[in-house]
This record gives sequence, structure tokens and C-alpha cells, in this order.
Amino acid sequence: MSRFTVTCPHCSSLLEIDGDAQVVASHTPPAQPRSTTSFEDRLTTLVKEKEQAKAKLAEAFRAEKVGAELREEKFRRLLESAKHEEPSKPLKDIDLD
Repeated sequence: MSRFTVTCPHCSSLLEIDGDAQVVASHTPPAQPRSTTSFEDRLTTLVKEKEQAKAKLAEAFRAEKVGAELREEKFRRLLESAKHEEPSKPLKDIDLD
């Protein structure tokens, strides 16, 4: 039997190929690199992420408040213009013929 080992170019795992049967006989997943991040570094990263999340939330609340005020002002202007207009007779489907 001719067996040989190759490295997967995509995931870097080791593949043992059986040349006679033309199948993958076995594979060994790549070793996962150990994280070298210290506890203090991760803690500072988490604090920064928390501050960014708070800033995004504050911006979303501000945008919603401004949007609500704009919608309220637009509604008031339309209501005022509707008060000064004379109501028109509604169209019925039969009138369109």
C-alpha cells in the first residue's frame, strides 16, 4: 500500500492519503495556537468595548429623540395646515367611472 501525508493548503491539517484506494485514510487537525493575551490586556479591551457600546447606545437614544421631535413637529405643521383647509368630498369608486 502506498500511503503518504500532505498538508491541507486551506486549514493546515495533516491528511494521510491512501494512494491505492484514492481516499483520505485519516486526518490530524492543526494545533491551535495558544493565546498570549494577558488578563490585564483582556480586561482593558473589555473596558474599551463596554465604553464603545455605551457610546453607541447613547447615540442611538439621541438619534431616536431627535427623530421623534422631528416627527412631532411635522405632525403639528400638517395638523395646522389641515385645520386651515376646507375638507374635500371623498372620492368613491363609483365616481371614478
